Amino acid sequence: MFLLDDVLVYSARDLAAAASCEFAVLCELDAVLGLAQQAPAADDPMLERTARLGSRHEQRILADFRAEHGSGVVEIPRPEYTAGGLAAAAHASLSAVRDGAPVVYQGAFFDGRLVGFCDFLVREADAYAVYDTKLSRHAKVEALLQLAAYADALEGSGVPVAAHTRLILGQGIVSSHSYADIAPVYKRRRAH
Repeated sequence: MFLLDDVLVYSARDLAAAASCEFAVLCELDAVLGLAQQAPAADDPMLERTARLGSRHEQRILADFRAEHGSGVVEIPRPEYTAGGLAAAAHASLSAVRDGAPVVYQGAFFDGRLVGFCDFLVREADAYAVYDTKLSRHAKVEALLQLAAYADALEGSGVPVAAHTRLILGQGIVSSHSYADIAPVYKRRRAH
């Protein structure tokens, strides 16, 4: 989460983190608002290793999509965290979807308050399915909230959303989750 022109912008990851520990998110909010000191980040070799492994897992899935769809995979570059940069990335993502790209990698969403970057948006017939990669062995609530946030943002932009969202787990298993089941939970969490 961060301030952008005095507006608090939060991410799908922040919503997921709040599902795990609201107090930690509120402490971060206090630091962003200047109401408290943010504790300096400690070096955590295990966390760094997990991040590297997660990135490799995501890159393997990207390579699989590229092998299947070739130049049909549209990659959205990570934008600057400015209103213009985030809006441009969201526009590029929606343009790729509206142009019918088979796969959009790192699709960006930004509505002025919520920002998110979805690992993959995959065209399935006349709709798009939200895919995210996770190293875990099973689906977790936090990951499902992220999936729902991306699907909701896509739907809110007028794009038909597939009935199921998907997690590509660490051992390559694809876990499918009904958007209709997770959307109400996400919407309550976002409102909260």
